[in-house]
Amino acid sequence: MGFKNRYVFVACGDDVHIETLHFSLRYLKHFSRCDIVVVTDRLRNNLEIEHSNVIDIETPAHLNNHEASIYLKTSLHKIVDLDYNYCYLDTDVIAIREGVDKIFSQQIGCISFASDHCNLQKFSPYAVNCGCLDKALEKQRQLEDLQEKHMPNLDSERPDIKEKTRELKGLFKSVYGHPFSNFPLIAKSLFVKYISPSRYFQFTEKFRYDKQEKVWLDDQDNIILYDTSKYFKQIEENSEFKFSKVTRQWMDESGKSVYNTECDHLKEAIKSKFEVDISNGKWRHWSGGVFVFNKSSEDFLNAWHDSSMAIMKDRAWKTRDQGTLALCAWKFNLQNQKRLDQEFNFIADYYDYSLKFDTKEGYSNQNTKAPTRPYFIHVYHEFGSKGWSIWDSILDVLSEKPDPVESV
Repeated sequence: MGFKNRYVFVACGDDVHIETLHFSLRYLKHFSRCDIVVVTDRLRNNLEIEHSNVIDIETPAHLNNHEASIYLKTSLHKIVDLDYNYCYLDTDVIAIREGVDKIFSQQIGCISFASDHCNLQKFSPYAVNCGCLDKALEKQRQLEDLQEKHMPNLDSERPDIKEKTRELKGLFKSVYGHPFSNFPLIAKSLFVKYISPSRYFQFTEKFRYDKQEKVWLDDQDNIILYDTSKYFKQIEENSEFKFSKVTRQWMDESGKSVYNTECDHLKEAIKSKFEVDISNGKWRHWSGGVFVFNKSSEDFLNAWHDSSMAIMKDRAWKTRDQGTLALCAWKFNLQNQKRLDQEFNFIADYYDYSLKFDTKEGYSNQNTKAPTRPYFIHVYHEFGSKGWSIWDSILDVLSEKPDPVESV
């Protein structure tokens, strides 16, 4: 099987991208039996790519490095030998266990992608210059200024406390984000907090609430989080923001969550510019970071490349390839096609408080029904951040294993 399948990375420009590539190459070489190709524009690189099979393509000089990477990525079918099947990986996608090559059996139809971590409406303000993101960020800045003014310093310098704070916030998000299914626990917490004479409320085996000191504690009695309810009242009295005790979210004057940036402007821009109607704004779009392709993918990749180049000339659009990827998925009527299994693109977003790692059970987040042991982890934000349990778990994978000997 190995001689028919190849992996391909695209990397060019800033040193950080080449260094990220080198890290991910080491892991993929350890777990895969397939050849690996790297496509780059060497004229844009300061660092030499440390790999034997590198294809050097000169990209249009007027493109910046980010645009050049998209240019190469969406034109891979014109660069690589299509007598092979290919799996494209972003440089921040890391192989972490045996069996990664099973991904080649996942292709269905002309091309197969993994799911991204959010839906089209959530991604929309990051894809087009509609102003929705800027407005939301300004409200978030105002709220955070008020929090800094009225609330105690919540940040601990200890990595273990920071990690437990993330875990507790993730539990809050999981419980209060689904109030109906978690009603018994929420009702119990309200009873203990406001009615029961008991000093402590045991939220989980690891975390409990101290009513007297108004703090959240771990099982070692370390302060993990302060009860901020009284500070919330001060913020409400000095602003138009309101805190919802049901969803545990800050709401603006219109009743919308301050951290909700959803809009339909990407959907509208796709229809206006490309005459493709995406009927479902809640459609969970594809991740451009992992996909499997071959000769049968040429028409799709041509459309993706052409549309991606077209939006670079349009100020209404931001330079991203996921918006045009969504366009092509619907244009080719592939929006309901089976995706690559999540274990081939487990998205580890540092800012997702539902993200967890357990040495026995594996990884989980808001998009998993149960913990999983993925083949590939896609690291969103904080790549290389030691002290983060997810990153530390990745380092542990090869901590005592020798690098593979690269064949010539």
